[in-house]
Amino acid sequence: MSAAPPTSPLRVAVIGAGFIGLDHAAAYVRRSDVELVGVADVDLDRATDVATRFGARAFIDHRELLEAARPDAVSICVPTGLHRPVVEDAAAAGAHVLLEKPMAPTVADCDAIARVVVDAGVTLMLGFTHRFHRELILARGLIADGRLGPPMLATDLFSFGEHAPWPAWYYDRSMSGGGELMHDAVHLVDRLAWLVDSPITEVFGRTTTYARGIDGVEDGAVAVLRFGSGAIASLFVNESTYPLRADAPTVPMPGRCELEVHGPRGSIRYRTWHELIVNLEGEPSRTLAYGDGRELDREIEEFVACVRDRRPPSVGAAEGRRGIAVVEAIYESERRGSPVRVDELFPSPSELYPTPVAS
Repeated sequence: MSAAPPTSPLRVAVIGAGFIGLDHAAAYVRRSDVELVGVADVDLDRATDVATRFGARAFIDHRELLEAARPDAVSICVPTGLHRPVVEDAAAAGAHVLLEKPMAPTVADCDAIARVVVDAGVTLMLGFTHRFHRELILARGLIADGRLGPPMLATDLFSFGEHAPWPAWYYDRSMSGGGELMHDAVHLVDRLAWLVDSPITEVFGRTTTYARGIDGVEDGAVAVLRFGSGAIASLFVNESTYPLRADAPTVPMPGRCELEVHGPRGSIRYRTWHELIVNLEGEPSRTLAYGDGRELDREIEEFVACVRDRRPPSVGAAEGRRGIAVVEAIYESERRGSPVRVDELFPSPSELYPTPVAS
C-alpha cells in the first residue's frame, strides 16, 4: 500500500485502545492532514469508547480493521509480546507502522519484525517519545555543537511508585520480556545513546524483585554502561508498590525521571517533564522550564512526514533493536556476574541493519 497522495489525508488507525492508544488517537485527530479511520482492541467496549470520541470505527480484531478500513498507516499500542504478530499482519496489509516501545520481548523478535517490514516495503518507526521532548532536542543540539566538550560521563534515573493498577501482562515475563528494564529503561538507554551520539557497547548490571517478588520481572535494576566513544554512564530504574512524591506538578506519575550528561566544558541536567538545567564554562547557569508537552505530537509529525516523504524515520528498527539488545545484555551480565559486550552477544544482521547504530 502506498501513502496517500499529498493532497489527501493520511488514513491511520490505532491498534490497542489502552491509555497509550488513546494518546495516539488524540494526537492524530489534532492533525488536519490525517484521518483516523479505525480503532481496534480485544476489549470492544474500550475500542468503541476511543473510536466514538474521535469519530472513527471500532473493531475487536485488528485483522478485520486492516481489511475493512484499509489504513495507510497504523499505531501499534498492544502488549509487547503481541508486537511481532501484529506488525506482521500490518505489513502484510501494506500499512506503515508506528510501534510503541519496547520493540519486542527479545532481539530475535526485533529481527523478525525488521525483516517483515523490509520485505513488505513499509516504514517502521519506534515510539521513543523522549527524543521529541523539546528540552532534550535543545540539549542534544548543545552537545552536538561541542558546547560541553566530548560527553564522557552520564547518569539516568527512573524511580516511580504505584499510581494505578498496571495490566496483568506487565508482570508476565512471557508477554513483557521482563520488568522495569524492559518497560522503562529502554527509554533511558535510547535517550542516553542519542544524546551522547554513540551506541552502548558494554553493560554490567544487577536486578531486584524487592517489591513484588515476581520471578523474572524486576522491580528495580542498576547498571554501568560503556559507549563506543569511551563514555560511561550509570542506570537506575525502580517501580515501588507505594506512591512516591512527584518531582513536580508537571510530572505525570509519582516519582522522578532525571538524567545528567557531563563533558569537560559543561553539563546538562534534565528533570523530565519539569526543567532542563544547562551549565556551560564561562556562562551563568540557565534553566528552561518544561513547556509545551507536545512530544507525542512531534513524534506523530515525524511519522506522518517520513511516510509522506518516503524516507527513513529518525528512530527506526535499528534503534529499537539496540534498546532491547542492551536490556537483554544486562540480564545476561547478571547471569554471568561480569560485564557483557552487546555486539558479541547480539551481532547485528547487516542485511537488516546495513548502517551500524551510532545513536
